[in-house]
Amino acid sequence: MKILILGIGSPFADDQAGWFVADQLSHMESLQALIMAGKLVIEAENRPGLNLLDWLQHGYEQIILVDMVKTNLAETGNIYQLKAQDIIGFSGMLSSHNLGVSPSLALAEVLGMNIQNIIFWGIEGERYKPEQEISAEMLAAVAVVVTQIEDYLSRVINVL
Repeated sequence: MKILILGIGSPFADDQAGWFVADQLSHMESLQALIMAGKLVIEAENRPGLNLLDWLQHGYEQIILVDMVKTNLAETGNIYQLKAQDIIGFSGMLSSHNLGVSPSLALAEVLGMNIQNIIFWGIEGERYKPEQEISAEMLAAVAVVVTQIEDYLSRVINVL
């Protein structure tokens, strides 16, 4: 069993959310045994675009993606947990990246790659410009997502 957590983002304001989640999870005492055994890999990517497809080819049984999203439907800090198939058809979800998670997963599916093992945590964000700071709402949501992912891992680790 091998699980990947991929924090997606950029160095700008709320768009750092995926990185913050990955960083906090990588330092959690409760996950260290899994990390040391190579059963849990936690990485951060700077706007991966099509490089996301590379991560899908490493034989992970479960992939967890975390990124800031902008739907214009909710307030900053709103948390979405979706399966890969759900976000492919969700045109309302915008990424701050040139080629976001949704189009990359759609391409992966067209290419015959397995995306059924992917779960996406998205955090609604508003700020993603270089001169802006990460918002308090985003920092609070990051803490919630870290806890949600830790809880999720504790439930599925014996199932995978």
